[in-house]
Amino acid sequence: MSNTYHLSMPYIQGGQAQKHVTHNEALRTLDTLVHLSVVRQATSPDVGAQDGDRYIVVAGASGDFAGQDGKVALREAGTWLFLAPQVGWTAFDQSTGGQIVFDGSDWTAVMGGNNVTSTDRLGINATADTTNKLAVGADATLLSHNGAGHQLKLNKAANTDTASLLFQTGFSGRAEMGLTGSDNFEVKVSADGASFYTVLQADGASGAVSFPNTSLAPSEFGASDLTTTDYITARGAGIVSNGSGALGNAYNYPSSFAFDASQTPNLPGAIAKSGHNSSFEEATEFLAIDPNRLYRLGAYLRQESVAGDWSAFANGDRHEQYMGFRCYDIDGNAINSSHHARYQHGGVDSLTTLTQPLAPGDTVVHVADATGWNESSSSIHERGIVIFGYRNTHGQTYDYYSRIEDSDLFELSGVDKTNNQITLSQPLPSYMGNPDDAGGVWPVGTRLANRDTGWNYKFSFFRDLIPDAADTWYRVENFMGGIDQSGRNLPGNFAPGTAWVRLVWLLNYSNRVGGWSVYPDTGASQRVWFSGVSVEPEITGQVVRDADGSCDLFVVQGDAQAGTASFGPAAQSVTPL
Repeated sequence: MSNTYHLSMPYIQGGQAQKHVTHNEALRTLDTLVHLSVVRQATSPDVGAQDGDRYIVVAGASGDFAGQDGKVALREAGTWLFLAPQVGWTAFDQSTGGQIVFDGSDWTAVMGGNNVTSTDRLGINATADTTNKLAVGADATLLSHNGAGHQLKLNKAANTDTASLLFQTGFSGRAEMGLTGSDNFEVKVSADGASFYTVLQADGASGAVSFPNTSLAPSEFGASDLTTTDYITARGAGIVSNGSGALGNAYNYPSSFAFDASQTPNLPGAIAKSGHNSSFEEATEFLAIDPNRLYRLGAYLRQESVAGDWSAFANGDRHEQYMGFRCYDIDGNAINSSHHARYQHGGVDSLTTLTQPLAPGDTVVHVADATGWNESSSSIHERGIVIFGYRNTHGQTYDYYSRIEDSDLFELSGVDKTNNQITLSQPLPSYMGNPDDAGGVWPVGTRLANRDTGWNYKFSFFRDLIPDAADTWYRVENFMGGIDQSGRNLPGNFAPGTAWVRLVWLLNYSNRVGGWSVYPDTGASQRVWFSGVSVEPEITGQVVRDADGSCDLFVVQGDAQAGTASFGPAAQSVTPL
């Protein structure tokens, strides 16, 4: 045996000449490897390396270190010597201040020194394992700042993974907080470590917070947002939220409207709208109404004057104003005129029934009476069909409201009033089929009509209203009630199918850029204010249905000074303050 087992130092052989050479080589090996401290781990030596410098050669070495991966390199007499390590050899890395060890294939960091960059696991007064690679057994664990703030980062690989803090009793989970299987922040609790219940969830996309297992109000109250006493107070005597600006802001009004407390009809505030006509604008909230009942509608209105000579215009600088409702069904679907309005030819309603089954793909509709169907108007909106077989999500159907309709289904020449049939310009589309029948077939007796067009809004507060004078507050009152079954889309009756309404405005309607009709362009800054918006059931009134399906409205009217009262038709009143 010519070398030692571990450091591979040469033995001096018996009778060997030049014994000092062998002895010096062994000393060099000892000097290199005992208390091994290397400049750094490198793929090539530093420029200006000195004799005695040692390096650990890492993978991908080149130059003088090429082909020496993993070995200890020693600079001696201007050349490089390489020593192959054995499993368990350790070295101090001067560049990191850390200890490294050779595991048989690679040099890896071990605990110790000032900068341990990597270790497989660590146990402090506890045993780390392959899952819990950092284990601490202590009364407390302190993670402190290094001069400023401090963050504890829990990183996960994918959205469906978990990054959380788990709180345990006897190594069984009792509470958890973090990203558990999604990117939503959640807080969960458990009584047994197996079944967890979500206490709080913050949506990662919207920031909305929910409490999935906590009812902040009785379930019978519904699942919508909670409210405040200020909000309830701001509804006033009616059912309109913030109708008088009592919240001190423009909540419940379109984004283009602004709160103004400087100009009010002796109320907490007013809502102002500036500029030219900007089409229809709706309130935020829905109002739950009983469409069978009569309601008294009220609002204060004021039109701002604009400096200039408007004498050439009959109404001066004043414009048409509109305010009313948009009707919605129980599912929150907006009800359009086409869902209930029926064409009338010569005053005859087009409402009728099928005398033969009607299926998608058919091109002829056979009806009991086609007298009221359109044979004169070329408008595509008056050449459509509405089939009264719509069923809402609760399974309810309606006699006079349906979302199964479309326009431009027949030509005027296709209406045969002699044989009571309508020839379609194209096969009946599948979306107009019967949803209760597998083949979409409508049976004999199904109600249908020639659909009509019109306003989708009920301007029941005021319509075409032009204040008599600018810079004056007016109190406007009107009435609305009953369900319009006439098919004429009457503004004083609710649309069939109505369960909810939202306030809608069309302010400064006639103020257009460059002027419009008999109205001048009074500029983009002219304001209209309103306040005191109210919708209240009228307990002294009555809704009376006419033979044509419309509803007449009656209220008690009186003269306080004369001490008289009578029951008469409801009518709009406009009174200056």
